[in-house]
Amino acid sequence: MVVAHRGASGSAPENTMAAFRQAVIEGTDMIELDVRLTKDFHIAVHHDRNVRRTTNGKGNVWDLTLQQLRALDAGSWFHQRFGRERIPTLREVMEFLLPTRVNLNIEVKTDGDPRKRAHFEECVILIIMEKRFEERSLVSSFDHKFLKRLRELFPDIKTGALYHPVRDVRKKPSTLCSKIGASAFICSHTQLHRRMIDDARSHKLVVATYGVNTPQHFDKVASLGVDAVVTDWPDKMVKRLTV
Repeated sequence: MVVAHRGASGSAPENTMAAFRQAVIEGTDMIELDVRLTKDFHIAVHHDRNVRRTTNGKGNVWDLTLQQLRALDAGSWFHQRFGRERIPTLREVMEFLLPTRVNLNIEVKTDGDPRKRAHFEECVILIIMEKRFEERSLVSSFDHKFLKRLRELFPDIKTGALYHPVRDVRKKPSTLCSKIGASAFICSHTQLHRRMIDDARSHKLVVATYGVNTPQHFDKVASLGVDAVVTDWPDKMVKRLTV
């Protein structure tokens, strides 16, 4: 399965509708995106804590309202032709994907947000249910406590545990996933090795790996038998599958 990392982020500004539209055109199976909670509790599609890198604004996402975020130019940093791109919401992306067959990997970002009980889990669940994306969504995060709470609230949701190379070093995929009820294990292609694959397979876990952007990367992880590759260049990986 080919997963478009923040959309087709090699050819369009990451986490924008332009990148998501391009990913669909290029034949991706799933789109991966990042979400954060705004000051007024909307779910914005944005990777970093701060908006400085990918917009013409400044400030942390949790200190800005959706209206403030939507006023920012989220595309010109990539190329001037994307100057009309804005930070989308999770709801907006789901509405775009509804008539397609493309699934969604929602990576939840909680790092840096000082709000301890912002009900982020409930916000994510409500939008998934509202758009009837229960069977088409995988919620992933480095915040395993978040994923555990999410599953406690909504046991039917599929979740993916992201592997942190410092915190999770020497931990088996099955150990990480069993603690939080996750059905997928996700790590960088540089971290992946045969023991991880063997352990995940013996516990019937889905294995996905990110940073797969060259034919050499693809061939390496394909030989290990991963289920999904997460890439900035979905068109190249789709073509690689047919070689």
